[in-house]
Amino acid sequence: MDEKEVSEMQEEMMTVLVVEPMKAPYVKNIPNELEDLQQAVGGDIEMTYPFDDKVGILLNGNGKFEGLPLNRALYDDRGQVYDAIAGTFLVVGLTEDDFTSLTPEQIEKFKEKYQSPEIFTLFNGELHVMKMPPEEAKEQKEKQKKDAQQKNPAKGKKKNRSGESR
Repeated sequence: MDEKEVSEMQEEMMTVLVVEPMKAPYVKNIPNELEDLQQAVGGDIEMTYPFDDKVGILLNGNGKFEGLPLNRALYDDRGQVYDAIAGTFLVVGLTEDDFTSLTPEQIEKFKEKYQSPEIFTLFNGELHVMKMPPEEAKEQKEKQKKDAQQKNPAKGKKKNRSGESR
């Protein structure tokens, strides 16, 4: 492989920020191809541009309809929630007509912005958002898993041929 081929391969890859529900964001290099972007968000991609920076949010366009967990809120200029993203999303850099790698400065800025996972509650028809430290998010996720196992203790147990739990 010559330098030109290596350079072209590197151009096809882009550095993005991956933000999963209940987790701190992390940096990942992924191909700038439709199938790879769809795989990263778990479905058909949709783009939103909620920031003045040259970045966008790539998300699963059907995430809410598919019942994916709410991930992070989007806030207006007054700090009010105007929408919530469901499922995993990517923060990507933008050129005039395509996606590109985030700059190191953009990575730091948006890593900090999305560092704390958010919990969503609906109260009196209004969506409320609570930020939590990533460690607490991990504990919360483990607690939810444990609670689910306690509600259905047979789940995960093997059954013999007669259907009895072992």
